[in-house]
This record gives sequence, C-alpha cells and structure tokens, in this order.
Amino acid sequence: MADVYDRFYMPEDAGISSVALANFLKECDEIHYKLRTLHVIRHGKAVVEAARYPFRAFDKRLVYSVSKTFTSTAVGVAVREGLLHTDDKVLDYFPECRELEMDVRARTITVRNLLMMCTGHAADTVADMCNGDRPWPEIFFTRKMAYEPGAHFIYNSGGTYMLSEIISKVTGMCLLDWLQKQVFGPLGITDVCWDTNGDVNMGAWGLLIAPRDLSKLGLLYLNKGIYNGKRILTEEWVEEAASPLISTNAQGCAGWGKHYGFQIWENVPGSYRADGAFGQYCMVFPAKDLVITTTAEEADGTRIFPLLEKYLLNDMAEKEMPRDASAYQYLKKVLCQWEAPISYPASASYLLDSLQGRVYCLESRTSEETHSMCFEVENSRMCVTIDGLQAIRSSCVIDLFGKTRYAIEIPSNSPVRGEAERNRFWQYAAHHAWIDEDTLFLTVCWQETGHFQTWKFHFLGEKLALYITDGLKGMFEIKGAVSDRNMRFADMIFDGELQTV
Repeated sequence: MADVYDRFYMPEDAGISSVALANFLKECDEIHYKLRTLHVIRHGKAVVEAARYPFRAFDKRLVYSVSKTFTSTAVGVAVREGLLHTDDKVLDYFPECRELEMDVRARTITVRNLLMMCTGHAADTVADMCNGDRPWPEIFFTRKMAYEPGAHFIYNSGGTYMLSEIISKVTGMCLLDWLQKQVFGPLGITDVCWDTNGDVNMGAWGLLIAPRDLSKLGLLYLNKGIYNGKRILTEEWVEEAASPLISTNAQGCAGWGKHYGFQIWENVPGSYRADGAFGQYCMVFPAKDLVITTTAEEADGTRIFPLLEKYLLNDMAEKEMPRDASAYQYLKKVLCQWEAPISYPASASYLLDSLQGRVYCLESRTSEETHSMCFEVENSRMCVTIDGLQAIRSSCVIDLFGKTRYAIEIPSNSPVRGEAERNRFWQYAAHHAWIDEDTLFLTVCWQETGHFQTWKFHFLGEKLALYITDGLKGMFEIKGAVSDRNMRFADMIFDGELQTV
C-alpha cells in the first residue's frame, strides 16, 4: 500500500515556494519560536519533513490535546458502525452513576455535548478527577454545573476522558485498541502508545505518536474520511466534526480559534486543526488541499500562526511552479542546518577520577523521595544511574542518545503518570559540562516529551546538592502558575551524602 512519505517532492511541484519555506523556518529562529518538527503535504505530495536536532521526524512525541481529535475520530468510527449516537445521553452509559446526587442538568448531557466541549459545567472537570479518590465518571457527573448542556463552550478535558470510557463500553476494547483496529492500521501507523487511568486511555491527553503520523490524520480529514482508497469515517461525520459548531469566545491571534467542532479547533474560517499544548498542531486547509503539522516547545504556540499566513498561506500557487535549483538549494541548506549535530567545548574537573564508582544517597528537600545514584566516568563520557533503573549517558563534547526508564520524574504536563509510563523506555539525548571545578551541568532532551531538563550537581567534599530544572518551569512560573499534583514544573532539589562501604 502506498504511503505519502514513500516519495518527497520539490515544494514548487506542489505550488509552494522553496524560498518561502526556508524564510519561514528562519524567522521562527529569529523570534526564538522553538519549532521542533515541520511537515508539509499539498496535493497529496510530501514536500517537507524537517526535524531540529536532536529530534527526529519519525520518533513518537507526546502530543497533549491533539489526543482529543483522535478520540473524536474513534467516536466517529463507532457512530459509523452503529455502536452509539451523538444524541445519546452520557448517563445511559454509566448506570452505576444514576443514583448519585447531581444537578438535574448533568443528567441531560449528550455525547454531542462532550464532543463540542459544551457540557454545561462551570469549569474543566479534569483537575477534580485527577485529584479525587472516587471513580472518574462519578466525579464528572457531580461537578458544579453553570449552563444548560449545549449552550456554552467550556474547555473540558474531563469530558473527553468520558468519551474514552464510552468507547471502551460500546466496543469492548480500550480506545487505543479500537483505533489500532479501525484507524491506525488503515493509516499505516504502527508506533503509538497512550497513557491510561486503570484500563481506560486518557482520551484528552497522553497519546504518543510520530509527527509524520499526525499528518496522516490530517489527510484523512482533508479527504473527507478516506485514506488510500479506504473509507474510515463517513463524509457526513468529517463535515460536521470539522465545522465551526460553537463559539469559543477566543480573542486575538487574527481570528484563529474562534470556533470549535468535535474536538477540533477552527483555524481561520474554512480550515481547522488538532491542537495540543506547547505548539503541537495538525492543520488542515481544504481550500488549499494542504496539511501542515508542527511540534514545538512553546508557552504560546499560537505565535506561529501569523508566520504561516505570511510565508505560506498567502503565497501559494494553484498549480505547479517552475522549479528553481538555487531556491531549492537554499531551502536544503536551511534544513541541513536544522539537522546538524552540535559539538560542545571540552570541559573537565579535578573531580573526574574520584567520581568513578561513587554512590550517593539522595534525599529530596520537598518530599519523602529518596534515591541511590552512582557515577561512571571515562574521559569525555559519563553515566549517571539512579536506583539501578534510570541510566543517562552523556558526553561533554557531543550528545549521546539512549533509552531509559525513569526513577526521577521526567518533564511532562500530563496530570497522571502511572506504572505503565514509568515502566516503559523513554528516548533521550544528553550532554554535560563542568562549569567550574565543583559544579557539573547535565542537559537532557527527552525527545518523546519534547522537553529539556537540566541537572546541576554541586559537589562539596562528601556531600552533593542536585538541582533538577524542567524546561516547563520557564513557561509557567513567569506567568505566576504554581506546581501542583496535576502539573509539576518546579525544581526538584536533592541533598546527597557519599555512601561509604
């Protein structure tokens, strides 16, 4: 079966200027927009698949609320199969909740209300779900209501989770398994995983999928539910799901995001997107026969929208453009610069030899967390191992790549991290530097979360202070946000004592 990535075309073959694409990437750098990957497909032709070092275009990424669009897609398939209807009352799928005390309006919430984020709740229910000790559906039904269902848009990740519960009930399989059978298989998507709450996939977040596979979702919708000649969604579902069904009361951003469909955001009128935190987007522009997919690490991912208009959307030809060798060479040079590995100046300390084989007992300053950490060093290379479980290998002159489970939390904005997440292997790239004789700075790029983490070790005799900072910290603390159970981004600080035999 043919795959859209079997062949790449020159941008001009799809009516796109190579110079415009190159200048788009360069201006992203100039405004310090941390774009990680870019995919552009037009007229069914893949013209760009770019990934900034140390990320790779075909590696899975945590795509945050882009997960929601896959959940609504799963619902669309279930509707096509006659397993449910959008006008069904949500409570009918949860008979165990019928006797709960709840606002009478909660009893009228429909599947359509879940899809459109208009459940009538006063606020997102997800925080109470994640912090509560009752089954999540019970918490959903008993939260405070403020509107009639269907009347008002309130972003509600808890509602999307409920869609995942419903899929499990009507199909007899979890959301991920249902999608693998009905959607991922036909789209040729093979490498995915999804966070769970017990046996139920989160639905609203927690999907890890490659950026190139996000583009296939965009193509499915662009082609009105058909992929490679196989119908997966009905045309009617796609038309409704991608329509501007309800106002979001959005402000700014030149009109991007004023309306919402079935877990799908409007772009500018006539186009739409799957949208995840920090700039994870799969954007579909039907009038231009175009899909643009980006991943990023941005506090405000919407900064990219004016650049898309400036360089791409407003300057496309309907048909093929003449090929321009010098323009294409210019684009390729920019893309090669994106992919170029980084080398770092060598650094060392008198401590190097003495660190070999050292084991420290770590105690957190802010929790009861404790760990055992040991060092292995050899010239430019180092390995830090925590609890015999988390091993991070690095060099002071290049990044080293590897996979590890984790004992000390890795950066993510997922509210729930369970045993399944801790027990899988996570990809990383890491380098270190001695910034003075007693201070070691380790930088880890967790490629699948899209975020960086820095570990600062300060050695003082037999003692050690370790400060671990997530890249998320700078995105949130500057806005006054505070870490809590659902969103940890504050520093982790440990005091270490040399373990003697």
